[in-house]
Amino acid sequence: MIRHALAGAWLTALTLALPLAAQDGPAPGTRIRITEATSPPVTHVGRLAALSDGYVTLEAGAREGRLPLARIARMEVSEGRPFSVTWGIVGGVLGAAAGGFALGCLANRDSYGVLCGGQNDTKLAIGAVTGGLAGAALGALLGRRERWRPAALPAR
Repeated sequence: MIRHALAGAWLTALTLALPLAAQDGPAPGTRIRITEATSPPVTHVGRLAALSDGYVTLEAGAREGRLPLARIARMEVSEGRPFSVTWGIVGGVLGAAAGGFALGCLANRDSYGVLCGGQNDTKLAIGAVTGGLAGAALGALLGRRERWRPAALPAR
């Protein structure tokens, strides 16, 4: 009896999930990038307005365009603009060097004539840490690029 109830529940869940799995393409309002199959290829970026009747309707700002599926070579969905780890590391290294030099070297008033550090390396360390953190944050923020993943084109 329990086995039949579990089988029935599983079959019901599968039946309800099939229409969701059968949907082609991204949902309306999703940011997409479409590449036309022309020479040279033309790329369009915007929000998906509609995907039906063999056409893709794309909203780009105040404009709206309609492209036939037969002219589309590739469709991609935006995954957003995540922080850049690579540029965060580059910014951290450059910021540490600049901060260490600025605070540790230029602010050092040593009577011995030593440019950087001298007898007290605290200014150098504080400058390097502060500059490194600021540089890493700026690099990660300013180095962001939009990432795209391929989306299945609906049946033509």
